[in-house]
Amino acid sequence: MKIKTVILEDEATARDHLIKLIARINTDISVIASISTVTESIDWFRSNKHPDLIFMDIHLSDGISFDILKEVTIDAPIIFITAYDEYAIRAFKTTGIDYLLKPINKEDLQNALQKFFKNRAKEADEWIIRNIDVLQRIQKEEKSEYKERFLLKSGNSMTPVKIGDIAYFYRDELVFAKLSNGKLFPLDDSLNQLQRMINPKEFIRLNRQLLVNINAIKKLTPSKPGQLSVLLTPEYHDEIHLSPERSRWLKLVLDGK
Repeated sequence: MKIKTVILEDEATARDHLIKLIARINTDISVIASISTVTESIDWFRSNKHPDLIFMDIHLSDGISFDILKEVTIDAPIIFITAYDEYAIRAFKTTGIDYLLKPINKEDLQNALQKFFKNRAKEADEWIIRNIDVLQRIQKEEKSEYKERFLLKSGNSMTPVKIGDIAYFYRDELVFAKLSNGKLFPLDDSLNQLQRMINPKEFIRLNRQLLVNINAIKKLTPSKPGQLSVLLTPEYHDEIHLSPERSRWLKLVLDGK
């Protein structure tokens, strides 16, 4: 079965070079679209089923490709491409997102594709989380405005709540905000939408169900080899076990890296 991929690259020479390298390495990968601008990319992702894999150059002819992630929720793995971008590379290393440095060589592309095939079984939500993670890391370097308070509903009443008073947001059948005092409020926003609204220095996404105030993390304990269990305060109603990859990422974040 062919692996469908889309290439976002505004330099024709670089695009053609990548297509040739892909063909040499793996004939089961089919390039179904090649796009050169942010605007065209947003339109394409909004109107087409997302591919199995995306190669995304950071700098396109009309802007930065991270702007695509601000407009579209992409549920496919992305391999970023850059000539050199200090902030972006730091973000990629922190989140575990794969990237390729220009000029792309066969060995680096092979390694990136090996990681893709190893991890491609991840559910779509996992890729969405990782893609939002890298966007937030990039936005740390920009002057972004984040929500400082929410107006939370309970029955017919509404309560203004500072963002720092929220311990975590979680998804059950609905999305809820749990305050540090234990009070619970339902929300209309999805966790992905909330993650984009909130300062990533204060809240982090642990998994598909949880967006957590860093200060609400009470303890990390080893579970299986390389994996961590997370204890929150106030206590979450279910056990929280992280994958080895997510465990490494969380330790870096909590260590201020």
